[in-house]
Amino acid sequence: MRQILFSIVIMVWLIFSSLSAPALADAGACDEAGSLARESYRSAVDEGERRYTVYLPPCYAADETSYPLLTLLHGSDADDQQWSRLGFIDALEAAIRAGTAIPIIVVMPNGGTIANENRFDGATYDAILLDFIAQMAARYRSNGRHGIGGISRGGFWAYHLGLRYADKFVALGGHSPYFDAEHAAPAYNPLNLAQSLNADTHLKLWLDRGTSDYAADGVEAMHVALQRRRVPHQHRVFAGGSHSENSWRHYVPEYVDFYASALAGDEGDAPSSQGQEAGYELWLPVAGFGALLTSIDSEHLAHIVAGGYDQRLVLSESARLALGQRGVEFHGNTRLVENSSLFSTLWRNKRLYTLLPFDQLRLQYRPLWLDDMPVVDQLDSYPLAFESAAPNFMPSRLTRITVSGTTALARHTLPAIDAIGVDAAASGIRDYVLRSDFFHITNEASIVPDCPQATGRRLAGDLSMCMKSEHLRLFELLDVDIVDLTGNHINDFGFAPLRETIGIFELWGMHLVGGGLDEAAARQPLILQHNGSRIGWLACNDVGPNFAYVNDDPQQGFGARAGAAACERPWLRSALGALAAEVDQVLLTVHYREFEQYLPQDGHRFDYKTFAEWGADIVLGTAEHKPMTFEFYPTQRGETAFIHYGLGNLFFDQLPWGNRRFFLDTLYIYDGKLLAVELFPGIIDDRARPRLLEGEDLYNFLHFMFIQKNEF
Repeated sequence: MRQILFSIVIMVWLIFSSLSAPALADAGACDEAGSLARESYRSAVDEGERRYTVYLPPCYAADETSYPLLTLLHGSDADDQQWSRLGFIDALEAAIRAGTAIPIIVVMPNGGTIANENRFDGATYDAILLDFIAQMAARYRSNGRHGIGGISRGGFWAYHLGLRYADKFVALGGHSPYFDAEHAAPAYNPLNLAQSLNADTHLKLWLDRGTSDYAADGVEAMHVALQRRRVPHQHRVFAGGSHSENSWRHYVPEYVDFYASALAGDEGDAPSSQGQEAGYELWLPVAGFGALLTSIDSEHLAHIVAGGYDQRLVLSESARLALGQRGVEFHGNTRLVENSSLFSTLWRNKRLYTLLPFDQLRLQYRPLWLDDMPVVDQLDSYPLAFESAAPNFMPSRLTRITVSGTTALARHTLPAIDAIGVDAAASGIRDYVLRSDFFHITNEASIVPDCPQATGRRLAGDLSMCMKSEHLRLFELLDVDIVDLTGNHINDFGFAPLRETIGIFELWGMHLVGGGLDEAAARQPLILQHNGSRIGWLACNDVGPNFAYVNDDPQQGFGARAGAAACERPWLRSALGALAAEVDQVLLTVHYREFEQYLPQDGHRFDYKTFAEWGADIVLGTAEHKPMTFEFYPTQRGETAFIHYGLGNLFFDQLPWGNRRFFLDTLYIYDGKLLAVELFPGIIDDRARPRLLEGEDLYNFLHFMFIQKNEF
């Protein structure tokens, strides 16, 4: 996940820190800063005078050291200063001085109008670029290791040259690169050129795009082409990112890390933080889904691994043997069961747990934490994560999505946040939600000027909700990636506030689901392509009121307006089926009729199971004000759908026992499959600070939900 405004703050810090950072240790007594200049050269191709910007690393003039040469290409309607404008040079300089990037020469040519022409014979842009790189290598002290990358149209040219002339480059980057099957003839089209690459290529390859990027289809086509050729490459999809400088500047630190690592090569002196990823044989503490525990202590685990006894631990015979081969000898009284009996043993006894290989997770199991933290965030110190040539877990294949229930920074919650402060309001869940790749908020209220004293239209009467603009910082602190707009209070103060709120969320790089400026936007599925999994997300409102629904017809009641997508059954059936055919996992979040109870009604169950039959693998109720029960539903499609009928309130002003308690559901999706759901059982303090339940309160809540209500 990306902290949008925090990234900007970091970038500013990088700019200023680069002015005063100490010189690298290998620079001796030199304290020279890097230099950035705009220069010109005469092209041997069109014999014209052409402009470029060049960055020379710190201490370049102090000796005769040679450096890797990186060529960065701008997008359409931009110029040779685009990369500097995005902060790439400042970030690179800071990384060099911090010792996390090698010194690099960066040259950035100005393409002009010819860069937008699809010509590949004669005085064309590819020929101009090849000549430019040759002249730059001669003009500056290149060590022969060359990289090339580009944004948008520049990404097309980078891949065009990098794949056609692979022997000239070691690193190749495309940042929202524009690829299209009809864009160029096969001999020159990167999508076709990629089909000649071999898995053992020396090229280090990078692709990225945003989830709202109009270049997404081409990027994914290239990703698939490389996958089919089994070509190693880094592929990033940034949640909420669009095809804009506002998005690209947030990802500059990752771009710097990629190029510095790739250009350092096998020289052994690469200070980059990105090394080759370790694969693990990972064993997790796991319980039945309805267990009355969420975490074990690291000291207790160390005691068990050292041969100590725990009456709560039950092992399968195969687990004991496999871990024994890893040198783990368990206490002789540890309970052992046949492999086939392990699940039923855990399911019957809510106090037991086991140790399970990561690849044997299933939905009816629940991974436990270590010291109230997810195990996958502690692999460097976790005693049952063994580096392996035949791993069952690779961190780069896991996607974690945390989904939350009702948030309304309105009514009594609004002054409560003012009283304790936004930082305190976020503090109870912040460390947890930041660990996920995507964090989702179901937002009920739109931003209204002068809220809560705002006057004028109040369509929900005294129950109308509005949100203060100052409280948006809560979304920033929680690093919200996805905002669910299915709330039934989003248009309480008329229709202009929601339009403006949508604009703010989009400006901040957050992605929207379940609502929009028009019906097409509200029904548009969110596609998350992350770590090898493709997740499709739909959301809708099933209860109204009518003025909360999006509407394109000015003649209908309340007129044309932004709003929530209605859960119209014909659309849902078609959309869920189409999405299921396109992605690995389909997630549906629903603002259903609100029940002041913990168990779903018959119609509730029927509808959610119907949605699962139509193609939803995960169905979550995001509007219920009390936490509700769970179901693992075997569909006629042959899949088991995970259904959670209601997560409860996250930020809301209701005080009854059940309305202050909630679940956050974190989905573990690995290689396209939903392997497990991790639960964060919480309570809202002071109407404004959700946090993890602890001790007896935690035990009582889980007992109530899993034994008294869910009957697991």
